[in-house]
Amino acid sequence: MRPYLKAMLLVLLAAAAACGHKAADTAPSLPPLLIDDRGISMPLEKLMPKLNYRPWIPPGQVLKYAGIPPLGGAIETPDNDGFAVEYVTPDNHPMLLSEWPKQNFQLQFLHHEDITFTPCHVVFYKSDGVAWTTHGKLAMTLQPDGSMRAKDVEKEANRLIAVGACK
Repeated sequence: MRPYLKAMLLVLLAAAAACGHKAADTAPSLPPLLIDDRGISMPLEKLMPKLNYRPWIPPGQVLKYAGIPPLGGAIETPDNDGFAVEYVTPDNHPMLLSEWPKQNFQLQFLHHEDITFTPCHVVFYKSDGVAWTTHGKLAMTLQPDGSMRAKDVEKEANRLIAVGACK
């Protein structure tokens, strides 16, 4: 009877080890992100050669990067293509920051406010989304991935500007 118990114990240990190994190989997946609907997600090192400008990346936890279509229906080229990054704010809100090279057209949003020549001036382009241009000739938009008060989106945009999103 003793050899039978040893064999059974070995089988149980092997099964437990196999289950533990399988669980360790399975990483938890992220819920669908807003960025997934905007463009083609890829690692940053694969995305950078596709752009003829240096995008600004917010500090903190980045969830995903994507290449996005150009503004204004322009032809997709490295001079026109956009860049998006979904990240988590310090207070744990997922946000989508999108960036494009500023082209030779006006950037008008709500109330026909042109932000083309006023760098670092945040305006709303929708009820919970803001936009601004940078001194470095980029156009940026910021919106929450989920529900967030408009004033908190504006506050986050101003935080990003304060830490370098307007250079």
